[in-house]
Amino acid sequence: MYSCIALHPSANPSDIPVATLGIEVTIPHLAEACSLGNIDPQHLGGDATTAAIEAAMTWPPPPPGTTLATVRADADSVGAMAVLTLRATNLHPSVARMQIIADADKEASGPWPGPRPAPAPEGLVGPATPVMHLASDYTRSLPDRVELLALWLMDAGEGDDELGEYAARALDEAREALADLQISLHGHVAVVVGSHRLAFALGYRHAPVVVATNPGFSFAGGPPHRKHTVARWNSATPAVDWHGLVDKLNAEDPAVTESARWGGSASIVGSPQGISSGLATEDVAVIVQHFVE
Repeated sequence: MYSCIALHPSANPSDIPVATLGIEVTIPHLAEACSLGNIDPQHLGGDATTAAIEAAMTWPPPPPGTTLATVRADADSVGAMAVLTLRATNLHPSVARMQIIADADKEASGPWPGPRPAPAPEGLVGPATPVMHLASDYTRSLPDRVELLALWLMDAGEGDDELGEYAARALDEAREALADLQISLHGHVAVVVGSHRLAFALGYRHAPVVVATNPGFSFAGGPPHRKHTVARWNSATPAVDWHGLVDKLNAEDPAVTESARWGGSASIVGSPQGISSGLATEDVAVIVQHFVE
């Protein structure tokens, strides 16, 4: 029915098939090349309250033969692909399971709860965690991930065993994260260095703004490079000149080009995708501190 592809951030618009619907294609010139539109409420759409998987439920079904493309193969985008695939065959995903993904993907609500002690490893594994691990498992093809996630979304028992294996891996990773992640506090900013995806879950236990550096980040299984991500508790907390912060990061990072820039949503931004940032972690922390304090 549909083809599912992951686009590299450095792709050219000419690399995108003619009949393509983007799903979280967060790079503007690539999003514009998606002839059937781009489902991206949080990033290019500026709506932090709606996840792509939610928007996929009301998006007009694309015609057979459409290519579904993303540059962010995460639970939300892969889940949105699965939802569109199910709708195309008149199958109905479980609203409750869709909500698990949507709630985990959207920013936190309400005020920052303040400093809290680190949890037990089990406290870092939520209902969406196995799905998040599946969606980013680049040892499996993207169509395979979409198919397995579609089975899980049907809530009929199929795919649950494989998701259980991802849950076990997630628990092992939580143990590693608690042991290995380096966390330091810079005023109202928590700086977390390490390769674990739980950097924000732990960082928010120290401060409402987190600077996370993964020194060996790999985009879609590509070569490792330095990746910085800056996030705040939500788009209102704390109050920050967010646009000014992003502009400053783009101005100061020597790796930035016209097509590779810092970007994201109103609550989380990352250094240019697919390349190593030219800023050190301390550089990013100093810039962020200036805008937070």
